[in-house]
Amino acid sequence: MLMEELAVRRILLVVTCCIPLAGIVAVREASAECFYCREHLTGDLFGARSGLAEHGVVADLQLTQFYQDVAAGGTDQTGAYGGKLDYLFIFAKGAVVLHAETRFGEDVILDAAGAAPVNANMLYPGLENTTAITGLQFNLPLTPDQQWIATAGKINTLDLFQQIYPQTGRGVDGFMNGSVFLPLSVVRTIPLSFLGAGVMKMHEGQFQGGLLVYDSHNVPTTSGFDELFDNGANVLGAWRFFTEFGGLAGSHLFLGTWATGSFTSLDRTGWEFLPEIGLAPPQSNSSWSLVYILEQKLWVDPCCGQRNIGLLSEWGIADPETCPYAWTGNVSLQAQGLIGCREQDTMGVGYFYSGLSGDVKDLFPLALPLRDAQGAELYYNAAITRWFHVTADLQFVQPALKANDTAVVLGLRAKIDF
Repeated sequence: MLMEELAVRRILLVVTCCIPLAGIVAVREASAECFYCREHLTGDLFGARSGLAEHGVVADLQLTQFYQDVAAGGTDQTGAYGGKLDYLFIFAKGAVVLHAETRFGEDVILDAAGAAPVNANMLYPGLENTTAITGLQFNLPLTPDQQWIATAGKINTLDLFQQIYPQTGRGVDGFMNGSVFLPLSVVRTIPLSFLGAGVMKMHEGQFQGGLLVYDSHNVPTTSGFDELFDNGANVLGAWRFFTEFGGLAGSHLFLGTWATGSFTSLDRTGWEFLPEIGLAPPQSNSSWSLVYILEQKLWVDPCCGQRNIGLLSEWGIADPETCPYAWTGNVSLQAQGLIGCREQDTMGVGYFYSGLSGDVKDLFPLALPLRDAQGAELYYNAAITRWFHVTADLQFVQPALKANDTAVVLGLRAKIDF
């Protein structure tokens, strides 16, 4: 039975290269497993969970709750409680993947620093409390070895990025500030959720490269068909080179995007929120971005691969006439299992710098001057049980508005896998 389970997990990982699998492929939990050792709060549901998995169906429910407080600086010193319910379904061993989300409560994204989202996960499905399908993909292996895969449907960008770099945690496991774990220079050309199709290349179960053609509209709460390609098309190409340095795994990813539509530097992207100024900046008939991402393991315990330290650094540039960011960069260190007998605990420290485009800075009047945003984040994610994690988070963010002092944001996050 163990070999059958491993085969199912391998198929799911390979076929669904750009959809949310982290945390949902643990499909068999013996009924005799103790309450604190099981992967899910509800266990195997009297055999239902593993029975469905054997027929190619995986269903999971995750509840993540956030409390953040702007202790100093920022736009407003306030605290807010909110959360997310994630409904994750895989059908036919990855041929169809659905991700629905319910957002509830409040957040401090605008109160802290609008140009640096201090809680990226609460951007979905939007800033209003609602339930929506943010990802629905259809996948088809193109080769017998399943190294080439065709995909089409609605793509959730946080899920896509987490599948490439699982340690990012899409804001519910690792860093919370999107500027620390995402290259925000792509906000103009890669929406939060979009309709598209393309081809992916896998390498030993990891994303290696691909080509996507997709719509430019941000559609996390709608079908997207009403406006499909009425503002041109976007193209994304990426390729990843896998390396070893001193026997430790690493990779170098090069990504480029091109958009053929018409944009301005102040168009809402869903990723950031600059203040309204009542001006209409000139439009440009296209947009682009280029990104380089370095990933490198710095240490891996030879006796336990779960215990490790890794480096992730992202650098990007974008069209300054259409993107609010001319360039962005970040660097972070994340570790797992550094404390003895706490192999499931993770921790991280990261720094980011987001250089606003000159066009954006020049558009704002002297009474509302802007500057580049930068900041740092630290977190510790404690595994109370395998299905219940609590994270303490601390952020220091220099807001884009010069009139605002550095925001100090304290946060607590609790995630339960049902």
